[in-house]
Amino acid sequence: MNQRTDYIIPECYVDTNLVETLVCTYGCNHQKGCNQVAKVMQEKFADRFAVGIIDADKRKPGYLKEFNEIASSDHLKLFRHSNRQHFLILVHPAIDGFILSCAKVGNVNMADYGLSPILKDFTIQTKNVLSNKDIRFKRLFKAMEHVAEIRIMKSIISYLVSATYNASNTELIKIFQAP
Repeated sequence: MNQRTDYIIPECYVDTNLVETLVCTYGCNHQKGCNQVAKVMQEKFADRFAVGIIDADKRKPGYLKEFNEIASSDHLKLFRHSNRQHFLILVHPAIDGFILSCAKVGNVNMADYGLSPILKDFTIQTKNVLSNKDIRFKRLFKAMEHVAEIRIMKSIISYLVSATYNASNTELIKIFQAP
């Protein structure tokens, strides 16, 4: 997908790597923290299409109150803004736990990628500023493309990139229902 995708706005370095590896090979609009994602969506993309990707932190941005839930899976919730062409993908637990859970479900050995299977240690690896370009994560994400939750995330983002302003809730719900 070699098109401009600055309207895809992940909140942390490893989220950015995941999204860029699976869908937005041309790059996306990395922000630091869920409140910054919300701010950029509200200010820079006020009248334009945008997709934020944030962790389900204890303290959610107030902007989330303006959204309605469309669909959810074990680890992902998709929200659509009530008045704007804005979508939010909420990852639960935080991205680190999501990735480890997907690796476990997919029988992917984290050590094969030089990454820790222990949440505390893995979180340290993901918080590194360079994790957004780290080839170990890119290889890991490619190896996990068969895992249902990763497929759902990839399909949501791919669909929204292709449909943008014409995105249908019905089509988005179907993504969550696909086997």
